[in-house]
Amino acid sequence: MSIFDEFRSGNFSLYGQWCGLLSIVALILFGIINFSIGWSLIGWIIAFLLVFIEIPLCMKCCPTSEKFDNFLTKFQNSYFRAGAYLV
Repeated sequence: MSIFDEFRSGNFSLYGQWCGLLSIVALILFGIINFSIGWSLIGWIIAFLLVFIEIPLCMKCCPTSEKFDNFLTKFQNSYFRAGAYLV
């Protein structure tokens, strides 16, 4: 399947998940390298949330509260996740 077939099908969830996983790694690494404590903490918090959003195994293995689970179910829509990544 070529890239043009992917654009026609509109199925970008696999690419989005890989971009999300790369974002987790980048946020953690740049948070360590960054000299500003505030931006580092924000990056680590976002990386923590992305772990639970992008890796469904973490939702099954790690005990979480029902309130946290309900918050993460808002991110199940691919368009909403794409918008969140753009922001």
